[in-house]
Amino acid sequence: MRIDLHCHLLWDIDDGAQSLEDTLALCETAAANNIRIIVATPHYMDYTGTGDFLYARNRRIAQLNSLLRTREMPVHICGGAEVFLHDGIFEAGDLSPLTLNRSRYLLCEYSLQPFDPALALPLAEEVFDRGLVPVIAHPERYPTFHRHPELVADLADMGALFQVTADSVAGKLGDRIRQFAVELLTDGIADLIATDAHHPVRRGNDLDTFIADFPPEIPAALVTYATQTAPQAVLQDADPNTIRHGAWDV
Repeated sequence: MRIDLHCHLLWDIDDGAQSLEDTLALCETAAANNIRIIVATPHYMDYTGTGDFLYARNRRIAQLNSLLRTREMPVHICGGAEVFLHDGIFEAGDLSPLTLNRSRYLLCEYSLQPFDPALALPLAEEVFDRGLVPVIAHPERYPTFHRHPELVADLADMGALFQVTADSVAGKLGDRIRQFAVELLTDGIADLIATDAHHPVRRGNDLDTFIADFPPEIPAALVTYATQTAPQAVLQDADPNTIRHGAWDV
């Protein structure tokens, strides 16, 4: 049973699925790929709008889970968010309702544009100071991480987790991003693989197809760990020390 910790499948709420038809198509593909749990992670950027965000997200999740049960589709949707890290976090209220399945783990993203590397650690430290553990989404896509790989090591030393995206590992975003993603996995830095799906065709969640294009350096044991074992530990709010970097090879 696979778990997709990062997916923008809720319709008409961010830049992900734009219609219920898109959403159901993503759910059908998930079921066909043995993804049984999907964490809905719409983008969260406005730290002053948590209440409205949660209302819209939770309403969509409840509607979708009800529809999936009616259709007897073997997929369940949990709540989360993809929290954009910026200066507003220092004045933000309680962020715990945004975590993955109400665990201590908060899916976080940095800017996909080059940003001041001096900001990376203080922003993550603020998450830790709130008793939460940042899960860094798609680190392989940040130009700043490519230019300053020591930031990744520092974040890992702090206790952050890392989630690479399946299409990156499959080479869909280019060789440089693929190589970085592969290194993060094989070096025991990244513990999680997710789809970050936004659309059933343009940015989908056909995980089996992506895995078929993974390079040979990624063994099956690592794929199982990063799509099943480690995500399950996150959703169950396991102690961070039990989600050990590189545990798949033990």
